Amino acid sequence: MIEEHDLTTRQVQILSFIHEYLTGYGFVPTIREICDATGIRSTSAVSYQIDRLVRLGYISKVGEVSRGMILLAPAYDVIGKQKPDDCDFAMLRSELLALRSENTRIREQYEARVKNLERERNQLSQTLAMLKYRVIKQLEGVFEEEIAS
Repeated sequence: MIEEHDLTTRQVQILSFIHEYLTGYGFVPTIREICDATGIRSTSAVSYQIDRLVRLGYISKVGEVSRGMILLAPAYDVIGKQKPDDCDFAMLRSELLALRSENTRIREQYEARVKNLERERNQLSQTLAMLKYRVIKQLEGVFEEEIAS
């Protein structure tokens, strides 16, 4: 059984903020939002604490989704809040919103990357056409000199 004394003040603060944010917005905060709320300057420090909380069994993560954290029963015990029902529709809604948000972000990144690759391909195609033209002109000059001589 996990005891409250296993957690640092900072970890309890993070769990409390996640719960408050989830209650207020219907989905969990991002790492940056946790930084801002807890006064932690480094996102890597918050990520480290989140990973520790996952290993200790206070949080579960849904893949590598930025808003894909779920507070587990021990977290509610530590922060003194009642655990929601297993089939709490608000929690399901928040998880769905988190996944939709992450899906939108990934799709936007993908589309931006595709546009950049298309732009690079067009630039390379133009450069290749220009080089091809120059090579042909140089070869024509060589053949013309051979014919003239």
